[in-house]
Amino acid sequence: MIPLARHAARRSALQQRVDGPILLLGNGDRIRNIPLNPLPFRQDSTFLYLTGCAIPGAAALLADGSYTLFLPEPDADDALWHGSVPSLADLGAQFGADEAVPAVALAARVQGKRCATIAVADEARNAAARQWCEAPLSFGDQHGTDALVDAIIALRRTKDADEIAELRAAAAITERAFAATLRATHPGGTEHGLWALFEAVLRIGGCTLGYDTILSQAGEILHNHRHEGALEPGRMVLLDGGGELTRSGYTVDITRTWPVSGAFAPRQAAAYDAVLAAQAAAIARCRAGVAYREVHDTSSRVLARFLVDEGLAHGDPDGLVEQGAHAVFFPHGVGHHLGLDVHDLENFGDRPSYPAGKTRPAQFGTRNLRLDLPLEAGWVVTIEPGFYVVPAILADPTLRDTFAGTIDFDAAADWIGFGGIRIEDDVHVTTGAPEVLTAVPKERAAITALVGSGPGPEELLCCP
Repeated sequence: MIPLARHAARRSALQQRVDGPILLLGNGDRIRNIPLNPLPFRQDSTFLYLTGCAIPGAAALLADGSYTLFLPEPDADDALWHGSVPSLADLGAQFGADEAVPAVALAARVQGKRCATIAVADEARNAAARQWCEAPLSFGDQHGTDALVDAIIALRRTKDADEIAELRAAAAITERAFAATLRATHPGGTEHGLWALFEAVLRIGGCTLGYDTILSQAGEILHNHRHEGALEPGRMVLLDGGGELTRSGYTVDITRTWPVSGAFAPRQAAAYDAVLAAQAAAIARCRAGVAYREVHDTSSRVLARFLVDEGLAHGDPDGLVEQGAHAVFFPHGVGHHLGLDVHDLENFGDRPSYPAGKTRPAQFGTRNLRLDLPLEAGWVVTIEPGFYVVPAILADPTLRDTFAGTIDFDAAADWIGFGGIRIEDDVHVTTGAPEVLTAVPKERAAITALVGSGPGPEELLCCP
């Protein structure tokens, strides 16, 4: 767990950056279908970062050097349905608050204070804060008080030692889930079975999901959450998944791709090695002061060389990347921030990831780059190049016209049905060499040694 002293230091650093009182809202429970059946609860990440409190309906006021925690009072029959409930005083001590008071007192405490605040995912909470703070708030759009938003971004982008430890712990659990899934892959099995096994191992290890698991043989669909197919020899499984520690909210983001049969076909092997080389080159560039755009372009140039070698593109790899032609097969950015959210801080849009006044480029592919700043020590980013054969991209008339002289669309048509390959790890930027926090095997020999080496998910989960 993140120690209380760390949360206190974060609140102190925040108050030093922002004048006046600060109101922090946590999310509330949201109803799934009937009043007693809420959706799975997840606390607002900034609220977790500053308080460690995952109680629905909580709020915090930072004012005059004091930290007041506002918590819902238990219903009279909570002990019957939910067990013994700590007192507000006990909860205040648990979270290091100077004072813990009933949540119903919040409106009176903040009325007229002109508190700085930010939007949360719970729009009912935003509606209340709009009235109290007289500020427009809409999650993902109107983010809140500018000075507070900028201060939160600056603090949360740089991960402290406790955060790195939590990320390593989440990575270790996720690595076990990947290993189990690789071993359980057999022709004739099902994507659904592998998906169930992967998520079961995460939950046994003390994790929930950092995001909906992507597990599919249709790896060319970048965010494919369907797990409906039978595992077929000759195809590849792409698994993009990460465990989020239930104790703290920190998540990892890992992708591996492997052949169902345990052996890469020649074309698969060549593409896999190219993606792996692109990832290695990009990771090596993850050093403080290096522009993340250069990290992306480094991986793109390696993949462009592969396209030329395979006859899928013509020209100099540097020129292909400058034109954006490589993006026909690598249409996304090389990664993003990671931490308390899988795309950390993206609730604030591109503000944490692009310089002030700069917008994403219009160029195909590069417009999906999620980060374009010089890297700083303490940041954690994903590095996830890929190679995809997407029929809709190959058939797009605008792209065919734009890249008619560089991409051999006839040769590419012979690759349709290939699917996609992505290899992703999480990288801690330091003052020296980059530290890869995730250690799922990725060399081809190591991958193939694991695939199919154990019983299938039905046998493991006792449901033949």
